[in-house]
Amino acid sequence: MNVSFNNYTEYGINNQAARYCWISYTVFTILCSFLGDSIILVASFGYDAFKLPIPIVAIIQHMAVCGLLNSFNTFLFLVTLISKRNNLGTFLCTFQSYSRFYSY
Repeated sequence: MNVSFNNYTEYGINNQAARYCWISYTVFTILCSFLGDSIILVASFGYDAFKLPIPIVAIIQHMAVCGLLNSFNTFLFLVTLISKRNNLGTFLCTFQSYSRFYSY
C-alpha cells in the first residue's frame, strides 16, 4: 500500500486565490516572528535588558527559541505552499512533524 503524504496533501489548498492569501499571511508571520524572537534573544543574552529574576528570563528565552523553531516549521510550509508540491524530502517532512510537537 503506497500512501502519498506530504505537506501539500496535508493542507490541500487547490484554489489560487486562497493559496496567494496563505502565502502572504505566512510570509508576514515568518518575518514578524523571526524579528520579534531574535530581538528578545539578543536583548536577554547580550544586553541584560530584562530586570527580572533569572528563572523568568530563562522561560522567556525558552519561549523565544520555541518561536524560532515554529518559524522554521512555518518556513517549510511556505516552501511547500509556493512550489505546490513537497520538494523538501521525507526527512524534513518527518522533522517538521516532530518539531511541531516540541515547539508548541
